[in-house]
Amino acid sequence: MRIFVLGATGHLGQAVVRHAMSRGHAVSAATRQDDPAALRGLKVRIVRMDGEYRRLREASAGHDVLVDAAAPYPLEPCVPGSAQWRAAVNGAVARTRRVVEAAGWNGFRLAFISSFTTLARRESAVAAMERKWRWSVYPYFEAKAAMERVVLAAAREGLPAVIVNPAACLGPWEFRAENSSLVRLVLARRLPLMMDQTLSVVDVRDVAEAIAEALARELFGRPIALAGHNVTLVELARQILELDGAGGHAPVACNASLAAMAAFWTAVSHAAWNQATPDPWRAVPLAADGFAMLPSPEQISLGLKLFSLRETLRDAVGFHRSRWAA
Repeated sequence: MRIFVLGATGHLGQAVVRHAMSRGHAVSAATRQDDPAALRGLKVRIVRMDGEYRRLREASAGHDVLVDAAAPYPLEPCVPGSAQWRAAVNGAVARTRRVVEAAGWNGFRLAFISSFTTLARRESAVAAMERKWRWSVYPYFEAKAAMERVVLAAAREGLPAVIVNPAACLGPWEFRAENSSLVRLVLARRLPLMMDQTLSVVDVRDVAEAIAEALARELFGRPIALAGHNVTLVELARQILELDGAGGHAPVACNASLAAMAAFWTAVSHAAWNQATPDPWRAVPLAADGFAMLPSPEQISLGLKLFSLRETLRDAVGFHRSRWAA
């Protein structure tokens, strides 16, 4: 097949590109960079693409599948309903509509990677109130839900669209900067405190395999929740340090609710000085939204054999260490 990948230099995009290549498919990788390090050495066709995807319909013509692994991350807090809020959500929606229009115009299948944050979950009344507060101040959550609604609406109109909602993703091929990578921050001993939060972790390679299987089985038009391994953030850090071979104590657990509030006020104080929120703090509200997951019926039907958590962390640590050595 001929596969066009949006977000090919991102963590999930890398897994999709490499999985498709391993199956012998021809891959076109859309990127805003001239010479992205993440794509060096890979036999892919690089397509320059602006962030608004104004040329997407023409650039993606001639392919069989469009994979959208590039999603906006508006994780700066703002006043609900404000111009900043509307711009973040409306921009995400407009971008997704261009993706849907390109897929419909060119007559190919769409694989859309959504988020675990849009999934229903069982939670206490207090947890529900905290989540409602997070959703009210961070446009990220409404943007993700709105983008998914656009794809689902198109699927109801006949677009052959697979929608996957993976748990928190880890694994190799993460080319993010150190401040944006949990594994890198843990390896650098830059997280003395971590939230006392349980979340589900899935390997990016399992997500790529799930997309391929869902497309092959034509599981179109309904979200496919992809659960991984349920683990606390502190335990995750402990295992990363153990695999690194340096030993040492894991970060100290801190209350997740207090951490989320501290992240909010950190962002507000930086905004007051026209500064961006430091990356580690920007990830806190997303981590706070994590929860333990069980495999969905759709995931079970795909027959996935997941990487073990140990394998995922081992390969993630090995990848980062090899990059540092280089």
